[in-house]
Amino acid sequence: MGRPDAFLIDPGQDSQSILESLIQSPGYQHDYASPFPPATEVRAWGIHGRWRIDAIHPGLFEASTAETARAEIDVWANDQDWTDPEFSQPADAIQRLGTIYSLLDSGPVLKLHNPPREAEHDYGFVTGSLGFHEYIVIDRILGTLHVIVASDD
Repeated sequence: MGRPDAFLIDPGQDSQSILESLIQSPGYQHDYASPFPPATEVRAWGIHGRWRIDAIHPGLFEASTAETARAEIDVWANDQDWTDPEFSQPADAIQRLGTIYSLLDSGPVLKLHNPPREAEHDYGFVTGSLGFHEYIVIDRILGTLHVIVASDD
């Protein structure tokens, strides 16, 4: 599971404008297969997750809830086909999940409806073979948008 990314937003903007700004941001353009660059380095590759960035638009984000997101991430983290029946996440993973789960309560939650397979970039197949789950949380009180991605690489 990647780390949650936070972006500063103008809380007075409508959600559509906030999503447009997010998608255009170089900080949103990450393949989730490569290491995250230091905060001082921004990569602009024209991709996001498995897809070309030009395939992602605000219309792909649908309203969700914190409860739905928690349930989906929990299944992704704990109920994979490769796990043994007695498998449990290590304490540090449980702690990271708890931090993610608390972020989900900080504002409206939107879920990315993944683009179609034909929108994948050249090596997109290496990301998300066990699922690619992306949630956006808009915290207008703190002027922050959180991008939460649960995926494998």
